[in-house]
Amino acid sequence: MKKLSIYAFLVAAVLFTGCSQKEVEVTNEPAPQNSESALNNVEETNVQQEVVNDELLEKADNGYYYMINGEKVFIENIYFAFDKYDLSGDMKDVAKSNAAKLAAVQAGTTIKVEGNCDEWGTDEYNYALGLKRAKVVKDFLVMDGISESAVTVVSFGESNPACTEKNSACWQKNRRSEHKLVK
Repeated sequence: MKKLSIYAFLVAAVLFTGCSQKEVEVTNEPAPQNSESALNNVEETNVQQEVVNDELLEKADNGYYYMINGEKVFIENIYFAFDKYDLSGDMKDVAKSNAAKLAAVQAGTTIKVEGNCDEWGTDEYNYALGLKRAKVVKDFLVMDGISESAVTVVSFGESNPACTEKNSACWQKNRRSEHKLVK
């Protein structure tokens, strides 16, 4: 009788557990031919993405000030609704304004769009949601005339909070996409 209940428990555990069906988007870049070139490619990409451009003047609560063509320019963060990655009407206006300002960025500078989430949801889900948010903003920038090769995307999921308090106003600040100029 004891063995039967153990077997029944194991069968129930196998039947009622499973894997998540969430999909994570990845780019379709060709894989390097050997491990040495793969290592070099990763190192160059990481260095390129991590060196913040000299034009960064200061960080504000809802964006960044950059020096673009000798002028101090404010690039606003894009904010999203809970569990969403589409742009609301007012955020479309902000994205258009950002695209117009970023169109004047000098050649050789990359615009890195960083997708962020609040703390709700699993790590995998938030990573995928942050990537979708960054991709939507990238698509909007490209649609407004910025070269696709000049824009990269990255997701931080919930790991890069702008605010750590436990309230809805704070969580709203974390559901964002930021623009960074990198060398």
